[in-house]
Amino acid sequence: MDTRDFARQYLGKCEYKGDEITPTYCPYCGGGKNKDKHTFSLNTVKETFSCLRGTCGKRGHFSELCKHFGVEADKSDNYEMYKKDVKHYATPTTPTKPITTAVEEYCKLRGISKETLDFYGVKSDGKGNIMFPYSENGKHVLTKFRPAGKFVKGEGKQKSWRDKGGKPILWGMDLCTNEYPLVITEGEMDTLVCYEAGVKNVVSVPGGSEDLTWVDTCWDWLKRFKKIILFGDNDKAGIEMVKKLTLKLSDYDLYIVNCEYKDANVLLFKEGVEAVKRAVDNAKRVPHRGLINLKDVKKIDIKDNDNIKSGVPALDKSIHGFASGELSVWTGKRGEGKSTFLNQIILEAVDQKIKCAVYSGEMTDAKFKQLVNLQAAGKNNVEKYYDEVFDCEEYEPKTHIEEAITEWYDEKLYLYDNRISLTGNEEDDIMKVFEYAVKRYDCRVLLIDNLMIAADSFGSDRDYYRSQSKFVGKLKEFAIKYNVHIHLVAHPKKTEGNLDNDSISGTGDITNRADNVFSVIRVADEDKEKMNCDSVVKVLKNRSKGVRDQSIAFNYCSISKRLSVKGVGDIKQYGWSRAVPEYKNMIIDENCPF
Repeated sequence: MDTRDFARQYLGKCEYKGDEITPTYCPYCGGGKNKDKHTFSLNTVKETFSCLRGTCGKRGHFSELCKHFGVEADKSDNYEMYKKDVKHYATPTTPTKPITTAVEEYCKLRGISKETLDFYGVKSDGKGNIMFPYSENGKHVLTKFRPAGKFVKGEGKQKSWRDKGGKPILWGMDLCTNEYPLVITEGEMDTLVCYEAGVKNVVSVPGGSEDLTWVDTCWDWLKRFKKIILFGDNDKAGIEMVKKLTLKLSDYDLYIVNCEYKDANVLLFKEGVEAVKRAVDNAKRVPHRGLINLKDVKKIDIKDNDNIKSGVPALDKSIHGFASGELSVWTGKRGEGKSTFLNQIILEAVDQKIKCAVYSGEMTDAKFKQLVNLQAAGKNNVEKYYDEVFDCEEYEPKTHIEEAITEWYDEKLYLYDNRISLTGNEEDDIMKVFEYAVKRYDCRVLLIDNLMIAADSFGSDRDYYRSQSKFVGKLKEFAIKYNVHIHLVAHPKKTEGNLDNDSISGTGDITNRADNVFSVIRVADEDKEKMNCDSVVKVLKNRSKGVRDQSIAFNYCSISKRLSVKGVGDIKQYGWSRAVPEYKNMIIDENCPF
């Protein structure tokens, strides 16, 4: 029995939206004594279910749900994947203690009553600090602390901190009901202030404006709310947080609180509780995608440039890195080194702590990982082994090096699983999975290698080029919509002579829509000695700076499978080396080219 058959027979009246099946009542708790509706959802792709009611909280794999009803689920690969993906978090160890007089008096000065503190379960650690226990389905999963007094910056001092290894969720989740919109603030004190002002369903992010990992862990829980109000701080970090959340939560009816003061607490102090309630009630709706007021567009500030570096100084200087909202097309004959070079571009992004998602149409997941690990390691960190199948010597990273590499890119590098078809159309599957990667995991760099493989499901030869062009258009729209950078590999249609923008297979729309076009060229054996290089990367088009026909020479290392800038050599050390004893004291040059 599959998920849809099961829903029709056992879940009663359901709403069907995308991958989610939502019955009126949870089959386990029936909505509880208040008969809460639409708290249960069944995902038809991941084949997982969950109830969002705090006193129920049932969740698991579809096969478990079927077993509950005495039926058998269709066999699927997803169950083992589901079990493997469950992440384990550390249980908070610091014992909670009742609120001290000092904590109570400090909060009173900030306009927060004892009743509000008790409602949110605020505690003390017995050392003069306020304690914020985070609970999910009644279970204590994270603890945050802050001093019970005005924070004064100083060496070794922190405004707030938390127990290590706890689960990052929203503070106050268990106190919310889907009767009201969800209000998300940037800190626990702001949450308390809003509740003091009479605002319902207020929660706080666990790690301030920069840590949005809670979006992943709270992803299913958020689905119970159709309207979400964002109340970030009125500073650079808070504005950036709200900006990111409007992209991640774009499927919701979103509102943004406009506060002229630094945060809700200052607003309360300056103008009182009525002003806080009024600010939330008057939150402005995020406008429909597609229309913006030109007056609201912010001036480009070169100091805020967040372009992603390629790691090649000459390339970064000429095109100023890879900008968000852009599409880069890479071409070159088969076997010229496009995938090799782009894997290094991805590793460079990971080294900048930027999350990436990759579609590799020509490699299995194991082969892709093998190549990436080898490139991340470098020739000085590998060992030789004998391949008996092919009667040759090969190289692989040393065991402890490989362990450090995989830990380094854990949850920063995701690979499209091309074993599973979600819709039966690979184009739609890629867009769907990449959208999920961007929204849930905050991936900012996407790679599709390559266009011809991805286009295999486009239909007849007559529509092939038109479909390719349409797909490239979708990728460009996607890059702009989600403010990400997309790298796309497209093979040339001719195999002789110099490559240019017109060499790429398909129509001219592909390169017309791209912001950057590059070619990767392998130098012929007879020319290598004269040119003293193995490959050349050429900028064919750069829209922002107008650069074109710039060439950069590279040498290839057959041991590490790396391309390194001519004359520099295979010396790049990625961030994983900080965790390896022999490299801990080494100073890593962040600007070192490949």
